[in-house]
Amino acid sequence: MNPSSPSVISDPSLWSGIGWLQSACFGLILLDIETISSVGENLLTPCEAAKAMRMGYRRQRDFVAARVALKRLARQLGVLKENRPDREIETLGPDGVRPGIAESGIYWSVSHRGRLVVAVAHGHPVGVDLELISEKATRIWSRFLSSGESDLVLQSGLNPERTATRAWTIKEAAAKALGLHLFQAIQEVEVVWVGEKEGLMRYQGKTYPLRHCEGNGYVITLIVCDDL
Repeated sequence: MNPSSPSVISDPSLWSGIGWLQSACFGLILLDIETISSVGENLLTPCEAAKAMRMGYRRQRDFVAARVALKRLARQLGVLKENRPDREIETLGPDGVRPGIAESGIYWSVSHRGRLVVAVAHGHPVGVDLELISEKATRIWSRFLSSGESDLVLQSGLNPERTATRAWTIKEAAAKALGLHLFQAIQEVEVVWVGEKEGLMRYQGKTYPLRHCEGNGYVITLIVCDDL
């Protein structure tokens, strides 16, 4: 299969709240990584290819999937010149880590886990995180939540695995939206409330709403920081 033509996750009914997330950003795309073929000369820019070649197989697969998702979303949003080839669309920001398409003038975020990759775009700083729901998040709860945060999220009404996974995605998505290292987000971003499709987090005295959706054993969390 052409690497620019992966399968979109096509059944929204399997994802509770996916429309809720899509309505909060310029665009959202969710792709099946297993349908994306290996690195090809027609997909990556020289900078992207150089970075990919330094990676092991699994990391390279996820990196390529993220590039595919970002470039496809950019095309869907019409922010690129018509017929511009993928190999000329740079998705690495100035730091070589954060995603970005410079000429678009908008913000991008991407996340991958398991066999899925999600990308989003917004006019304000945005962060997205995709995680598999598992008991692992409950086992390491104390590593990324303070005791006060733990007490609050226990009031979610969801089971521990769904709650803990949502709390973790909040920290990850917040780090991306705020431009923080993950360890900073764990220390400085406060999880205020976790619900099934909504939540709240606080950073430097400002409270931000966030949105969740769930499907196929995954949670996706979206945060927009509209005052940055």
